Amino acid sequence: MYPFRLLSFSTLFVALSISISFSTPTQAANPDALWQIVSQQCVPNSEKNGDPKPCAMVDRERGFIILKDIVGAAQYLLIPTTRLSGIESRELLQADAPNYWRYAWEQRHRVGDALGRPLESSQVGLEINSAAARSQLQLHIHIDCMRTDLPQRLSAHRRDPLGKWMPLTLDGHVYSVMRLSGDALQTQDPFKLAAARTAHAATSMGAQSLLLTGGRFDDGDEGFYLINMPVNFDKGEHGSAEVLLDHGCAIAK
Repeated sequence: MYPFRLLSFSTLFVALSISISFSTPTQAANPDALWQIVSQQCVPNSEKNGDPKPCAMVDRERGFIILKDIVGAAQYLLIPTTRLSGIESRELLQADAPNYWRYAWEQRHRVGDALGRPLESSQVGLEINSAAARSQLQLHIHIDCMRTDLPQRLSAHRRDPLGKWMPLTLDGHVYSVMRLSGDALQTQDPFKLAAARTAHAATSMGAQSLLLTGGRFDDGDEGFYLINMPVNFDKGEHGSAEVLLDHGCAIAK
């Protein structure tokens, strides 16, 4: 799945007239390119003339921007306007930390808007990669279509206890999934839910990858599935839940 993400970022780099070369899948020539887009273009443009370009949106009050990714017809990124390296940033676990997942979920309509048709909540996913599976040093959450097989596979967990991690087998690997209520993002932050799994959250979060998507349960209520895909190189697990997204959006066709 690395090529999707790296192509996406390299295209953004070209837009900034930055020369790109990759020595490893997760090493970019300019790991600060996303931060430069946010801090040197989108935020200043929004402050000076109310135009967020090249971003689609700048929310200065809540501290994030929405950027259309050139790769994929409908992929967007939520990026904080605060300098945060990624999922391992300790600031995310503070009591007063913004819930970037809630903000990203509020923006999921952009995927359907770009495709010209509304999508069900189970067809859209939010995702963040581990420190080992990213090329950028600025936290960003992907907003895009889910892989076509995932809604049906996740429906097998529609009766799981709320708020409890359960085994999830995907593509020959065993990960974890947690079923959440429809109002969960009002009071719960997926970063903190993942961190609560370990006594060493401050040092282990960088080895996690998370994906959040919607689902409908047996009682008719809508809620979420939160998937945790940790790094385990011995098993070929690089901590990239982005493999559960489809930048081609076949699920919408």
